[in-house]
Amino acid sequence: MSVIEYRIPQQRRLVTDLPGPRSAALIERRRHAVGAGVASSVPVYAADVDGGIVVDVDGNALIDLGSGIAVTSVGASDPAVVTAIREQAAHFTHTCFMVTPYEGYIAVAEKLAELTPGDHPKRTVLFNSGAEAVENAVKIARVATGRSAVVVFDHAYHGRTNLTMALTAKNQPYKQGFGPFRPTSTGSPPPIPSARAGTTTAPRSPGSRPPAAPSHRSRGRSGPTTSPRS
Repeated sequence: MSVIEYRIPQQRRLVTDLPGPRSAALIERRRHAVGAGVASSVPVYAADVDGGIVVDVDGNALIDLGSGIAVTSVGASDPAVVTAIREQAAHFTHTCFMVTPYEGYIAVAEKLAELTPGDHPKRTVLFNSGAEAVENAVKIARVATGRSAVVVFDHAYHGRTNLTMALTAKNQPYKQGFGPFRPTSTGSPPPIPSARAGTTTAPRSPGSRPPAAPSHRSRGRSGPTTSPRS
């Protein structure tokens, strides 16, 4: 087993109160420049991250329990990832695959097909965010099936766009005040008993979990003929 070497000592260390003076100054700058709709979990500002440690702008070393909401699972500055980004940025940062395609997109799709379960043919499209991926999955499913309603699991989170908020079970803090949502989803308990154990259905605002919209599937390939209005 190889030994992982880190740039930053992997230990918690506090050198100021939290937030420190530099983070406090950034909090004040943020108050005047950043919209209140963007919240943060901790009152410190990152300056360097390595392995499981975040060093803030005041020099405090804190244990990273968030990982960018489970995004940086290989670390926020893994040398292999940093090298790959540098090499790619030296050639180009963006062309838009829909305008001028490039090999890296295809390579990622091939790797996902290799890693995901099943030996059936697979194809992939890549999107900027989870909410965008969910919205496009719904669009693809509606075209493929000719049906408009969507079944989602209770207690699940799907995103903060209008459609993904409609699919999200929890009203606070994700949905309160942002409706109305199109009545195209219905809830279902998760299929794994352990995911249901010890949980109760979260309270919902009126209309936040309406019954499934009826599906009007026409013969042939034309898809739904009508859509219920909210």
